[in-house]
Amino acid sequence: MKLTSHHIQELHKFTRAHYVEHFDVQTELVDHLANDIEAIWQEKPNLTFDEAKTISFKKFGVYGFMNIVEKRTNALYKKYWRLVWSIFKSYFKLPQVISVFILFILVYSSFSYNISNQKWIYIFLGFGIIIFMIYHLFRLHKIKRNRQKQSGKKWLFEESILNAGGIGAFSYLFFQIPLSFEFQLQSFYSIFLMSLFLTCYILIIYCVLTVLPSRIEIILSKTISRI
Repeated sequence: MKLTSHHIQELHKFTRAHYVEHFDVQTELVDHLANDIEAIWQEKPNLTFDEAKTISFKKFGVYGFMNIVEKRTNALYKKYWRLVWSIFKSYFKLPQVISVFILFILVYSSFSYNISNQKWIYIFLGFGIIIFMIYHLFRLHKIKRNRQKQSGKKWLFEESILNAGGIGAFSYLFFQIPLSFEFQLQSFYSIFLMSLFLTCYILIIYCVLTVLPSRIEIILSKTISRI
């Protein structure tokens, strides 16, 4: 026997009832349950759908879906951050690398030609990044709420992007450091390394909050097409 579309919908409801909130994680579990139920039916074809589903669910043990949800969630987070990394690396190839080089030169020039004002350049740049992040996180939250309202589904992919807000907390602390001591970069190497770090940091923020969100529709549509 093969599962029908109605059975698949029932499995989605079943996983949601067992506290699996994200639709992409639900899909992973539904696929696992569906394959197992069909295997059970091959051995015991007289079982009803609910009976086969109960047998399959019991295989998850006393914690139900908790363990596999944690594993699937970690796997999806790794998958999505690998996507961030691939986007980040693409900016070090032509023609994108030209814009990265220009950004590096601007940051480097700001520090090297304004030695006495390095502290305030650093703080100004830091708060500029934080404001950029806050604006885009609010924008993404609004988009996420609208998408959930229209589809009635939560996506771990979007949650992983919004968790970039944790970087914002780090940014706030990191850019407060110069307020606590005398901040000055004088050697070529110190200015070079700081400029390189800030350039890469800005690029990662840009990839996470603008480039990757612009591809949400494509990635989600691919996920839906496999369901």
